[in-house]
Formats: sequence, C-alpha cells, structure tokens
Amino acid sequence: MTEAVMTSPSFEGTADEQALAERVFDVMTRAYGSLYGRDALIRQSLDNLATFLAEQDGASADALRPRIERMLKKNPNVFQSEDRDGNILVSTTRRGLSVGRPLDTKHTFRTRLYEPATPLPVDDMSNIVTTIRQPIPVAEPLLISPYWRGQHETAPEPTEAPEAKPQPVAAAPVEEVSAAPVEEAVAAPVRQQQPEPSAPSTSIVLSDGAAVDLALPLEQLLAEHGFEIQAEIRRALEDDPLRRVVSFGEMYYPADALPTFGKNDLRRIRDFIVEQGEPVLDTTVLTDLYRERPSNNNFEIVRFALDYRLAREKDFEFVGMPGANLWSAKGLPAIGGKRVKASDLGQLLSYLVEGYEDTDQEATPELVMHPLSFFEWEYGVLPLTEALAAVMPVPLLDDQRSAVVRIEYRNPQQYNTFLCEVRYASGNRGGWVWGFADFFREYLVPGVMISIAPTEEPNVFTIAYDEASGTEAQLLHRDEKRNKFVYVPVTYYAQVDEALLPSQSRYNKLRNLKALPMNDRKKADLVLTHVFETVGEQLGSKEEPLYWVTFDELLLSVNVLRPISSTYLHHLLG
Repeated sequence: MTEAVMTSPSFEGTADEQALAERVFDVMTRAYGSLYGRDALIRQSLDNLATFLAEQDGASADALRPRIERMLKKNPNVFQSEDRDGNILVSTTRRGLSVGRPLDTKHTFRTRLYEPATPLPVDDMSNIVTTIRQPIPVAEPLLISPYWRGQHETAPEPTEAPEAKPQPVAAAPVEEVSAAPVEEAVAAPVRQQQPEPSAPSTSIVLSDGAAVDLALPLEQLLAEHGFEIQAEIRRALEDDPLRRVVSFGEMYYPADALPTFGKNDLRRIRDFIVEQGEPVLDTTVLTDLYRERPSNNNFEIVRFALDYRLAREKDFEFVGMPGANLWSAKGLPAIGGKRVKASDLGQLLSYLVEGYEDTDQEATPELVMHPLSFFEWEYGVLPLTEALAAVMPVPLLDDQRSAVVRIEYRNPQQYNTFLCEVRYASGNRGGWVWGFADFFREYLVPGVMISIAPTEEPNVFTIAYDEASGTEAQLLHRDEKRNKFVYVPVTYYAQVDEALLPSQSRYNKLRNLKALPMNDRKKADLVLTHVFETVGEQLGSKEEPLYWVTFDELLLSVNVLRPISSTYLHHLLG
C-alpha cells in the first residue's frame, strides 16, 4: 500500500504572498504536522511561525508578522486564524483545507440498536440478543429395584384350568342366586438363596507387587514391611497434585495448618545467618528472631513450617543431620579452603565408590582411627571411608549434598574448636571431610594416628591423638611461591609412625617430586609413572628403563601428590 503524493494547494495574492503562503504551508504540514492525519487540524501560533521563518531569512520577526497576517486574509480556504487570549493560532490540514472533516454521526450504535426502522417484537428480540441457551429437557431414567427384577425372573407363571363343557339338563324353575366371588390364585414369591457374605480381605498389594497382610500384629507388620509401607505412603503423598500433605525429612504435616513465612521473613533469616558467620540451627532462628520457645504448644509446627519453607528457597541450603537441622545461607564463607576444588577432590577419591577402599581401619560406631598421609595433612582433608562414614552423621534429605559438623579438640592444657564440612559421595565421585587444614598444621604432622568420636550432640565430634615430647626433624613441605617440595625443620609433639613420616633422613628423594597440577594428579597412571622415575632406583638402561622401589615407599610417595589406598595401588600395579 503506497501513500498518495501530497500536492500543495493553490494560493491567492501577489507572487511574494503566494511564496510566503507556500513556505508557511510546508512548515506546518511537512515539518511540524508530518504525522498528523490528512484531515486533522494542524495548529501553530503566529509568533512561532514568524520567528522560525525570520531565523531562516535572517530578518526580523516583527517585520515578517504583518506580511503573514495579510497572506492569511487572502487565503481563507487554506488557512484559518483564531484569536485565543491575544495569541493568534493558525490552523490548516495536510489536505490544504482550513477546516477538518466534520464528525460523522450517521452510523452509531445508538441509531443502529435503539432506533430501527421496523422494530422487532420483544420475543424475537430476546431470541436474538440473549446469550443464554435454553436447556433441553432430558428424560430421567426410571430406576427399578433389583429385588423386583429378581422376582420377575424367578416367580412361576400361573396356569389356567381347562374349562368344563356344559351338560344339557332339563329346564326347571330355579331360584336366581348371585354368583359367589372367585378367588384368584396368587403365586407366592420364591426367595432366592443368598450366599453368605465372605469376610473382607485384609491383604493389600503394593506398587512393587508385594502382598502385605494388615491383619498381622503391629510390631510384626512394621518389622517385616515397615520400610515398604512407608515408601508406599510417601510415594502417594508426593504424587498428590494438590500437595495437601507436605514433608520434610521423616515428618509430615497438612499444608493448610502451617504458618507462612514471607519474603521479609526470609530476608531477616538470611541476614541473621550471615551475621552469625556459620550455619545456624532452626531452633536458634525461632528463639532469637521470633521469640518462640520450645515449651510453646505450636513450637514443633512452626519449626516444621520454617524448615519446609527454607528447603524450597535457593538462597538457603540444609547442612544438618537427624537431630540437628542446620541451615546455611548464601553469603557465608566457604568451609574447606580454596587450595583444592571440590570437583577435583571428588574425582581423586573416586576409588572409594569403585570398591578399592582399605578395610583394615580400626573403626566402631563410637570411634574411628585414621593415619594421616601427606596429602591429607597438606590440604586438611580426610576421605569419607566406610569406617569414617559410620561415625559421621547420615544425610536427612534425599538430595542433601553436605553436612556441617563441629570438631572439638579437648585437652587439659588447651582447647580448640572449628567447623568441618562432610561431603557425601554421589555418582562416581567419592566423599570426604575437609576443614582440618589449620588444626593439622598447628598440632600434627603426617604419620600421626588420629581418632574421631561422636558426642551427645549430633553435630559435635571430638578429635584426639597421642601426645609425646618434642621432636625435631626435617619434614617435607610444599613451597607455594616456588611450587616445589622442600624440607624444613619442624618440632612436633605427637607420636608418629616413622614409616609414614616424610622425613629427609628416610625419604630424601621426595623433594624431587613435581607439584603436578590437579588435572594431572587425577590421572593415577601418570602420577605412578612420575613417582617411579623420581623415587625409584633405576636398574635398567636408558633404552630399557627399569625402576625398583618398595611398596610402602611407593604408597607414601604417591600419597604426597594424591590420595590413594593400598588396595587401589595393588590394582594399578596388577
């Protein structure tokens, strides 16, 4: 669709007045009113027109104003002047007319709907205008009781007796009597024998096909099928689209009975956790921020509502365990340090989930013993073996990634406490506990046997080791500035296993190891080759190299660069 070409109208007056009129028309229609409709009035004051044209000509606006007024009087069909409070307004249209198009009132809804030439009857009008559809009557079915249906099927049909033929007799005068009423035979209803109702079944079939007899005693039922029934109920509640019952961990509450926490509450809770500088218990949040006391009747309901609400927010992370609901918030400092990434540690400890864990560690649910390797001492990390996992807390939520625990060193002469983070294994990545770096460097050296035990509080654990008199030795350290291993003098006060202590007097070649980047340390075969070439004794030639090293020395040397178990090392060598 193309726009019609606009042509200037014809102007009256002298040649100068026609030229001035054309300039005024161009300014109003092409410059100022280019976006107006073709029939819309374009208005501009006379003073603005005189000032604009005078600036272009370099003349005076006062001298140009009378000329424009004379031009307007000679072209009334194109321009229209109007005086408003002493200010003259000039109006025209892009079509070149002094007046706009008049308003068309011939086709309005008022005329078309309420003033017809031949009005319709009221009934016909309602049929046309109404938007309600008349319901069509539906014949309701006649319900017959099953009892009468059964009677109709079982009742015998009455049989008619054969009519006796009349015998001819002699006519005799008899007295006319009325006939006695004949009673019709009524068939007695035959009752159909109903089967005796059977006892209701007490067995149910779960979604996995297992049959459960609910008539068993409660203790036996829970002992045999408690886990399956619990999983079935949880699955049914989670599949409810209305979410009428919500859960957190092993607790369930109706959603309508829970108090709500708004955005302002979440902001206050997050600021409170960041201000504390460490993860906070849910009970601490309720008592300090909301003045809720454990003795209140609704304390557990409010506590559940808080945990359920925080679990649905991305700015909060649950780092608790059964018995201690700890919450971390976005903005808290990380636990574990920045020298090694969590993704790298998970891959370095993948041998734990692959079945190459050492099973000779001394461990019970109350205590675990673990010898420190150089890598564990250097980065403050302990692998989450089965022995250590038996002591550490288990996750409360299915998708829980980590838990935060407090480690206490209790000694009659000194006391120390710090936070550690338990990272659970997931997929093909192993788990670990980190946050020991400062404690290990201050009190321990590689080769010390440490013990970790739980306390009465589910999130508090103790660490201990056997103390000894001070001993000086040249021990292996990593120089961060030069990125190489060196021996430095150290005085330690703990009992150590000399075979696991990286001292210069026993393992002098360890200083020649290269501090490989973490990407190379994740390749066990590459680390093993480098350790053989650095620590081993060469027995072959340059063309056919052959290295010899004891297994214990090889295990200690590899643990300088990466964590490894003796079982996994046997697997690599085999």
